[in-house]
Amino acid sequence: MDFGQFDSRKASETPRALHLKHPGTGKLLYDDEKPCHVLVLGIEGATGQNAILASQRARMDEKKESDPQTLSKIHEQSVREIAPLIVGFEHVNRGAKPANAPDDVEWFLNLQVVTGSRGQATFLEQVRAFASDRAAILGEGNAS
Repeated sequence: MDFGQFDSRKASETPRALHLKHPGTGKLLYDDEKPCHVLVLGIEGATGQNAILASQRARMDEKKESDPQTLSKIHEQSVREIAPLIVGFEHVNRGAKPANAPDDVEWFLNLQVVTGSRGQATFLEQVRAFASDRAAILGEGNAS
């Protein structure tokens, strides 16, 4: 068996299509009958690792606050980590125009704020979960 098929670091640099779900109901989203996709890189690849490192450095450079962070501030930090992993959109529009990467990525990730409500995943949470899902990134390789 060729174990190269399990190289999730390499596979993470190939965009994979995440079929978006409604952030309130969890139902899959379609534009007419076409699935609404975000093209996502995996967190284990160089791009993902560099995004996490840059976000961590930015947090260290920010002045230390003794007060608890607001939900918005935590969300902002998450957007910095996740934004570099989105490399495209399919059937996702910003008004009358198709969304494009990298211009519309932050807009897209900021459409909702993470609240922790069960069953109600923001687009940011959906992308983060997908980028971290090794099965989604590796695809359906021959495991036998």
